[in-house]
Amino acid sequence: MKKLLLGTLCFFALSVNAGNLRAIVNDVPVSEWDVKMHARLLKAQQPAVYEGMGIQKLNKAALDNLIEEILKTQKGKDLNITLSEKEVDDAILHLEQQNGLSAGGLKRLLDEAGVSMKALRKQVYGDLIWLQYVRSKSNQVANQVPESAVKDRLKKIKADMSKPSYTVAEIVVPSLEEAQSIWEKLQANEGSFSEMAQKFSTSKTASAGGRVGVIDENYYGKDVAPILREMPVGQLSRPLAIKGGYAILVMIDKKSAITTDSIMLWELAQGGQKEGATYDSIMAADNCQKFIKELQKEGVPESIQQGWTDPAQLPDELKDLMTSAAVNEVVGPVRVPQGQLFFMKCNVRSQRVIPTIDEVRNQLEMEQMELLSRRLLEAEKRKAVIEYKE
Repeated sequence: MKKLLLGTLCFFALSVNAGNLRAIVNDVPVSEWDVKMHARLLKAQQPAVYEGMGIQKLNKAALDNLIEEILKTQKGKDLNITLSEKEVDDAILHLEQQNGLSAGGLKRLLDEAGVSMKALRKQVYGDLIWLQYVRSKSNQVANQVPESAVKDRLKKIKADMSKPSYTVAEIVVPSLEEAQSIWEKLQANEGSFSEMAQKFSTSKTASAGGRVGVIDENYYGKDVAPILREMPVGQLSRPLAIKGGYAILVMIDKKSAITTDSIMLWELAQGGQKEGATYDSIMAADNCQKFIKELQKEGVPESIQQGWTDPAQLPDELKDLMTSAAVNEVVGPVRVPQGQLFFMKCNVRSQRVIPTIDEVRNQLEMEQMELLSRRLLEAEKRKAVIEYKE
């Protein structure tokens, strides 16, 4: 009796586990939990791409990503490619540094997103293994980038940079009445732009929350170009007549035309203070650390920001104020409804924006390596035994 009961329990457990499976990749199971966790990871890593995506498409993207991760790791095992825990730790530390985070910052962000750190480590491990494999095949792309391609790419980069560019999101509908109704809902905060785009937009960008990406001023036609030029970052447009209907746009980012090899960047600090408070100690600050400390002590700590900024991206009023300011000079107070604001130019540096010939060549070689990586991964998929579960 005991043996029969044990067998029944084992069969029941297997049935439950099978019901939770989404796929089996070369005998490696992928569970519903794996897909759910990886979907959260993708959203945390690339919110602009995955945040507005429907749950079915997101889960499919997560499953496809997991399958590739398994194949990469299995290829490493087949070729006896191994990694130490320290190599994974170092790669994660590098990711944190790239994103301006302190050590442990990624774990904190993933914890907030409800993502296991283990999911990131598995992803990084698979990517590092695969990178070693692709590099072992790099002779297949060596010396495949002709000088003419390098010169053509550099010419295109310079041409693109010589024009202003805009990053926008859109909601496109057939009629002015529908566009006006959606615009009024957005004004009344009855839903986010991304939600409205997914629900109402007829454009192919709807699944991405309306995000179009980087465009030039003629993307929507000559009538919309002047509006793009004047729209500040964050502003929502009124319904605009475009080819095929009406669009509501939101300006996510904009970049001015660049005609020089390098631009000047300012490292700025800013902070707010409630109306009526004294600010002698703030005005007396002669460096950014003291400036920030005084603002935190007397003002509103949450309003303080610091980082490198292209002056061309600043509002005209602030740009005019800061242009004549010396480094470590306090500018303000500037009156706002919430109180008063202060600014400081902490540092100034030059940054090259048009790449060198060598940088362009490296970029093209990396693109060739990426193509090789995709071809090798597709070959692994064709050889793999992948069983999808409903």
